[in-house]
Amino acid sequence: MEYAQAIFTNAGIYIIATLGLAIFTGYTGLFSLGHAAFMAVGAYTAAILTYFVGWPLIPALLVGMVLSVIVSVIIGYPTLRARLRSDYFAIATLGFGEAVKVLLENLDLTQNARGLPGIEKMAGPLNTAFFIVVTIILCRNFLKSAYGRKIIAIGQDPTAAEMIGIKLLPNQVLSLAISAAFSGLAGGLLAHYITFIQPSIFNMDLSSLLTAGVVAGGMGSLTGPIVAIALFIVIPELFRGLALWRLVFYGVVLVVIINFRPKGLFGREELNFDNLPKLFTIAGLTVGLTIGASIINELSGNINRFLAILIAIVAAAAVMFASGYIGKFLAKILRKPVTKFFNSISTWWQVVVNALRNKAPLFRNRPQVMLDDITASAKNIIKTGHKVDREGVPVLSIQGLEKRFGGVVAVDGFNLDVLEGDLVGLIGPNGSGKTTVFNLISGYYPVSGGTITFYGEQLNKKAPTAIVLGGVSRTFQNIRLFGTMTVLENVTTALHETCNYSLFEAFIQWPWTVAASEARMVDTAMELLKIVELESYADRTASTLPYGLQRKLEIARALALRPKLLLLDEPAAGMNPQESQELVDLVKRIHTTRHLTIILIEHHMDVVMNLCQRIAVINFGKKIAEGTPVEIQNNPLVLEAYLGDEVENVTAS
Repeated sequence: MEYAQAIFTNAGIYIIATLGLAIFTGYTGLFSLGHAAFMAVGAYTAAILTYFVGWPLIPALLVGMVLSVIVSVIIGYPTLRARLRSDYFAIATLGFGEAVKVLLENLDLTQNARGLPGIEKMAGPLNTAFFIVVTIILCRNFLKSAYGRKIIAIGQDPTAAEMIGIKLLPNQVLSLAISAAFSGLAGGLLAHYITFIQPSIFNMDLSSLLTAGVVAGGMGSLTGPIVAIALFIVIPELFRGLALWRLVFYGVVLVVIINFRPKGLFGREELNFDNLPKLFTIAGLTVGLTIGASIINELSGNINRFLAILIAIVAAAAVMFASGYIGKFLAKILRKPVTKFFNSISTWWQVVVNALRNKAPLFRNRPQVMLDDITASAKNIIKTGHKVDREGVPVLSIQGLEKRFGGVVAVDGFNLDVLEGDLVGLIGPNGSGKTTVFNLISGYYPVSGGTITFYGEQLNKKAPTAIVLGGVSRTFQNIRLFGTMTVLENVTTALHETCNYSLFEAFIQWPWTVAASEARMVDTAMELLKIVELESYADRTASTLPYGLQRKLEIARALALRPKLLLLDEPAAGMNPQESQELVDLVKRIHTTRHLTIILIEHHMDVVMNLCQRIAVINFGKKIAEGTPVEIQNNPLVLEAYLGDEVENVTAS
């Protein structure tokens, strides 16, 4: 029994650390090979406070977590600011981990490489189980909040995240700090369970184990890393009697997972009734391996060892498949009663929340003026016939714009003035520099020369997020949705600036602020989806939508940012004639009802001619013509750009 408790406690401690790493590596996509260092900081801090100062365990653990967070910010900020790619970032964290280990080996306070013996045993299976539950709840709550959605968006597409106003650096640092806090907690528990720590414990092998748990479990999941790290801790223990063979089995399990489940055991899924059989199958594998190890130990002395191993494999497989069928049976019979139970709990809790609302300042909803404005504007677009008159106020002025990539000049002295309420088309042959102009306006590329002013304010040196939050929103030539999010989540993620609750409230899911704010965001997002007629697809994963609907979803997400200027980059690309006409009607409705200034890049000339009041033509990075659709259709320079030199002979004849 004590041995089983020891395995559970060890596995539980590593589960806490792996969940922390999952918040960072699993959701931002940046690999870390230095999280053992954060465990070391938490372990030594908590151990020193209880060993030398006599502090109780909980305060010591909290201080260890805080110090781990501080260290993570000190190390993480400059490293993340450098925008290192994932592999280079992993090398940087590996160096940090080794540096911390060397530092601990040379500090008198930590008793050098000898370590700290005689730490009081304050951690065990009960409080470890408690901290596991708390960690799971906090991680889940964070990911279900506006703060968590920003982290998920960054991991799926950093460029798209920036273009909806999400700042990469502070959110990546936040994710790293959260992961470091949980790693520090795990380190503190480990120190007070094994009662002896030394720097060599917190080595690269430990960091690699945690990273392997996240990758093998599933990047973008909490359930997967829990299951994977439990397997990696339990399986070597099961085969401890087989000496070095236990490491072979450990390696085999890892290779099998990576090859047969390249997205991890659970991929991006969390535990639910649909994948309950999978969890039982994995549990069955663990039990089966336990039985198999016992069979090998019992029969090896009596029969041929190869035959004993064969019997053990058959027994393990039988247990695994039987467990899978048990999981299917339980999922079938428990789905309805469990769902009903949790629905009743949710209903009861909502009654309590409503009863306490406004009884004290803590229980009051906060006003959400920005959401009110977006919702009203969305409803206004849905109503037909309402039109706002143009005022002719200058919105965007581009003068002498240049963009050079080495010796290649992509944009060369481009000029364009856009008035408030304009719907301007930007056309030109493939490779003429149209999308590059959009990338310069939105801050995606730095400007090589010239000026871009938006309502009189220069955008040249502004960050992309500042430009977006200032009122410039865009879609992309190549669709950039957050593919694993639902349609609704894509739009609510873009509403992150309307979030009016704190990070602490997000972690505890304070119902009088978080629930109310999230409900309002969902309502607003649904109104925006109604504009593009996607409300019936709200719960569908964005990547599974047909191409034309993905284009519409991008527009809805862009509208969530309350833009004053909307840049549409080939929105009709890949659409059939009916879808193109629906797009024309949609853009017209948005333009007239919101008095929204729009610049449109499009190769479908029927779309451009039907929509745009004015058209600018670019070729080889230079503007060659500007005018009404009729003027552009008859401009010889435009005809030459599209049809070639032969146009002169054609027009002459």
